[in-house]
Parts: sequence; structure tokens; C-alpha cells
Amino acid sequence: MHENQGYEIDQILQEMRTDYWRNLEAAEEGVGGSKTEYLIICCDNSRYGLLAENCREVLKLPHLVRVPRLPEYLRGIFNLRGEIVVVTDMCPLLGQETQKIHDNFRLVVVEEGAIKTALLVEIVEGMASIDEGAIESLADGAGAGARDLIFGKVVQGEDVLVLLDISKLLERPELIVDQKKKFEGDS
Repeated sequence: MHENQGYEIDQILQEMRTDYWRNLEAAEEGVGGSKTEYLIICCDNSRYGLLAENCREVLKLPHLVRVPRLPEYLRGIFNLRGEIVVVTDMCPLLGQETQKIHDNFRLVVVEEGAIKTALLVEIVEGMASIDEGAIESLADGAGAGARDLIFGKVVQGEDVLVLLDISKLLERPELIVDQKKKFEGDS
């Protein structure tokens, strides 16, 4: 595999550091409005923002172990420093087709309360500071399948960034695996 395909983790980390220090300096000077940090990801040519405070890390795709009888959007599990983490494919949850996994995909480990999962995404663009005043609500009927996951959008020229609510994603009933129920059903 070529190291220069897609994007570089070092470049993303450097951009994150630069944004961090710029925002820190601006906050000390009292410049600008209320801004929030988002991790920008792409799925099926659409751009999404995940609240950075819920994103723990971005990983290259490790070897995934497929677990029988789980829904197709739960793509498998992997060992993250001794902790077993479930990999959730973002595309089907956003009303898009499940895509064939390739080496350029990334995992974004997200956590909200006691729930942790790794979101399978095509591209991680990097971090962005978004002014809360720039966030617009969705028009009625927009984002039909995943509307409950979306809390707003940011329009930049012709480009639209859809902001996702990680806590609502992790609360979805289809992401909760009721082991007791499955075992009772096997009897």
C-alpha cells in the first residue's frame, strides 16, 4: 500500500495542533464568538461533523473479527489496547448503502457516557472550529432516514456540512445488543 494515498495521519494531527493553538490564542484575546470543535468525516461523498469532545481517536483499519448474527451495519469487533470495541458502519445508519471496506477507511472511536464504538468512515478530513451562529437547522423533509441523528448544518458556498449528534446515534435501539434476549431466543 502506498503511504501517500488518501490523507496522512501526521498531516491531520498537525492541522489539529495548529487549530488548537490558534483557538487558544483567540480565546485568551477574547476574539470571536462561541466556537465548537468538530471532526469532519465523509461517507458516500457527503460531509459530516462529529462533536470533537466525543471523538477519542482516529485509527487505521485494523483486522476486524466478524460476529455471527449481528446486523450488517455492525461490521465486527477489534481489540483496542485490551478493550473489545464494536465497529459500526456509518453509511447504513445515515440512509446510505453499505460499502465494501478498503484499506483507506478509518475508524473514529467515539464515546458518550459508558457507551463506546468505532465508527467506520471513508475519510477523516480533520478538525474544524465552527461558529455556533453559523449552524442552521435542517429544512423539513431533509435527511429523512437519519433526521434524528442530525442537529444542524453549516453551508459554506455550495458545500454543506451536516452536524451529527453522537449521543443520539449511540442511543439508537439497533446499536444495543441485548445478549440475554438473543440467548433466550436460541433455546
